[in-house]
Amino acid sequence: MNIKTGINSPQIKDFGGAIDPCEVDIIELGLDRMDFLDEQKEKELLSKTAYLASSFGTEFTIHAPHIDSKIEGIKIDFSTNNEKNFTVMEKVVKVAAEIGAGYIVVHPGSLNGGRKSVNLNILNLIQICSLAEEYGVILLLENLFDREGGNKIGVLPGEIYRIIEMVDSENLKINLDIGHAFIASNVYGLSIEDYFELGGFIHQMHLHDNFGVLESEATMFGDRHLPLGQGKINFGEVFKNIRKTNTRNLILEVKNSAREDTLKSLAQIREFCNLRYCLKPPAIIHYYPEQRFEGVQTTPNFYPEQFSS
Repeated sequence: MNIKTGINSPQIKDFGGAIDPCEVDIIELGLDRMDFLDEQKEKELLSKTAYLASSFGTEFTIHAPHIDSKIEGIKIDFSTNNEKNFTVMEKVVKVAAEIGAGYIVVHPGSLNGGRKSVNLNILNLIQICSLAEEYGVILLLENLFDREGGNKIGVLPGEIYRIIEMVDSENLKINLDIGHAFIASNVYGLSIEDYFELGGFIHQMHLHDNFGVLESEATMFGDRHLPLGQGKINFGEVFKNIRKTNTRNLILEVKNSAREDTLKSLAQIREFCNLRYCLKPPAIIHYYPEQRFEGVQTTPNFYPEQFSS
């Protein structure tokens, strides 16, 4: 199956970024970052996506709003019994159908209500999956991260699997966020490889780098969304394990990345897509130079031999 290489919409020139739309196969529209419920802004969005599709053959996925969205009017939490969850998601699904986006990434909610929160997540997803089926789109549940004993749902692979199992819908699959998985793996003593046990449920991935550190006093803490090779994630192992999944899209999800670094990451992703059926990669793969972050030297975890089976 042909895997598409994509990027999050804020990196695209038409949305204020530095990347030309012709430099990717697919764009993930961040509806979690725009007030698309405003009629005029929705009209502008649809006009822009129509132009990109007709001019460059651009395809789209969508990232739905969630509990951490900055715009209050679109913020939703599947852990609550709130009609707003359905109202906002109904609009998201309709936009997806309008622009031909086959996937919508959604976040699980929070654990603030205990076990009831998990049940509400499942019930909300069942309802929205029915709507997604009606419009011919698929929801992708994204894995999150938190501190041990934290309040997020869907952090560990077993939690994600349990939700998928309970919702029991062909319209709910998984968006595996590698940056989130790396942080959670360090917090809970797991391996990123454990997340790939979700196998065929994984239909899309978010790729970005970090140092796997959560503590705010650390120099390199948090979910930094760095270009590939600028953190500590071993992307050779990541790419090797993608073969266990049904991944259709590899989305580079970076923030505050220079154009050159972004293009290098996209080139590495395409390199994998071209080689995924080969036993050995070419002799030369372009790496990042060594990076220094306030006295800490790091080198990219991206080695040719790790492509081999």
